[in-house]
Amino acid sequence: MSEHVLVINDMPGLAKVAGMSNLPLLEAAQFEVALLPTLILSTHTMGYPGLVKHYLNESFDEILNHWKELDTTFCGTLTGYFADSKQITTVIDYLESIDYDMPVVIDPIMADFGKLYAGFSEDFPEKFRKLVKYADVIVPNLTEACLITDYPYSDDLGPKDYPVIAQRLVDLGAKHVVLTSVYQDEENKDQETGYYVYSEKTEPYFHVHAKEDTWFKGIGDISVSLITAYYLLGETVKDAVIKSSDYIEQSIQHSLHVKRDKKLGIYFEPIIPQFAQEIDQLRKQLDNN
Repeated sequence: MSEHVLVINDMPGLAKVAGMSNLPLLEAAQFEVALLPTLILSTHTMGYPGLVKHYLNESFDEILNHWKELDTTFCGTLTGYFADSKQITTVIDYLESIDYDMPVVIDPIMADFGKLYAGFSEDFPEKFRKLVKYADVIVPNLTEACLITDYPYSDDLGPKDYPVIAQRLVDLGAKHVVLTSVYQDEENKDQETGYYVYSEKTEPYFHVHAKEDTWFKGIGDISVSLITAYYLLGETVKDAVIKSSDYIEQSIQHSLHVKRDKKLGIYFEPIIPQFAQEIDQLRKQLDNN
């Protein structure tokens, strides 16, 4: 099977977010990335005036069809930002048409703080509801998870809600659910944040850490890139989350140390050598088994 990974995400020319994060991290894991842009931008959409956008329109479908005509196979797919809901339908049709098993990791980027991002049409949750059927792993924040599952969103959602929301995603077809930006302890909900890992075959698991006083754009993009790499190499979702979280923590500290402009995204380049070495050892273990 090919070691190509299909990455479907937007591509900002400046700042380490979206495809600009997926690409170096997956390649550091020794995967070849076939990048299908959903949108090309001069920068990301938060904090930069004069943003330039180029929509792929019919080229999005044509690129995917061309790869299919070439009999290109992938060992996995990672989806992120879609420029319009029609692109989701195109990807569903593609996944339905292939004749081999391929793990799919979905980051359903569309919403936060209880509402859709500006510019997203109201049919996005419905489209993602259909895409979830193909998800080996889905990594939504609470707003996205609630929109997809029709679970009422409120700022008071907590640990009692997470299993119900996650099970609804499993009922839609996801094998594993990783809820992001959650807390475990009511008494510490303002001091901690992290992940809730859920599937029907394993015990639910919280992985939380202390909240940082600062925030960098693109942390979720890096997290899902690392989770995808580990998962495709046979790690459990729980272990993938733990390992990726450790690298996120290191990257935040590197970013703070160099006084990184937060709009440019998290400074993860210093962790790449250690990550690549760990992946190399993991691959050697797989070769010896």
